Amino acid sequence: MSAANLLRKAKSVNVREAQAQLSKLIRSKSPSMVLSHGKPVSFLVPYEDMLDLVESFDELKDRKLLGEIARARAEYAQGKAISAERLFKKMGF
Repeated sequence: MSAANLLRKAKSVNVREAQAQLSKLIRSKSPSMVLSHGKPVSFLVPYEDMLDLVESFDELKDRKLLGEIARARAEYAQGKAISAERLFKKMGF
């Protein structure tokens, strides 16, 4: 899940509610944004989502991968994209 989707899906709870319902919030396996006086102070993220985010951050460090992504986006913008179906057929899947 992307960081933006985590933020959009997050349930807002105030600090007192978070303290009283911490076990429930953790078991819910959905993100929660903890607010103090209406301002975000903490964020509870399910473990699997956090692993996805960390993996994404690691990918951002890979200059070669970023170059490939930039080239692919440029080719796509020029209409050089092929359908997944055609690609899989070409690859023998």
